[in-house]
Amino acid sequence: MGILHVHAAATAHELQDIDLVTQALEWLTETDWDVDMTTSYHGPKVAMLSTQIKKNKQLESFTQKLEPHHATLLSELDSRLDENNVLHLRLNLESVLAQEIELTQSSENAPVIKVRIKLAVYPGQDVEAIAAEIFG
Repeated sequence: MGILHVHAAATAHELQDIDLVTQALEWLTETDWDVDMTTSYHGPKVAMLSTQIKKNKQLESFTQKLEPHHATLLSELDSRLDENNVLHLRLNLESVLAQEIELTQSSENAPVIKVRIKLAVYPGQDVEAIAAEIFG
């Protein structure tokens, strides 16, 4: 697998069922999520949720769940990949609650899960070829 690790983060507000959100996120990544409760600027409590996927079995499962979007990720590789070979994507949090995966754009105003996928690219390797191997 050409992925070193995946980092994902989301927020849930006090009005949402944080346990339900956490269960949906655990379905997505098959990992435990860290929950850090804080207070927003306007007063309500906010849960800052984050996880990291490092195990190969969990990485494979995660990429399989992204499979309907593999073609989109490859076609948008230039705009989603940074200089550190990290692939950035946003998933619609509400769709994950329904155990579906939907990519969103940064301009959309829906709650999101921010995902950073660190690709294993070593000197002399082509990042596009590695991405095509993973998402092809």
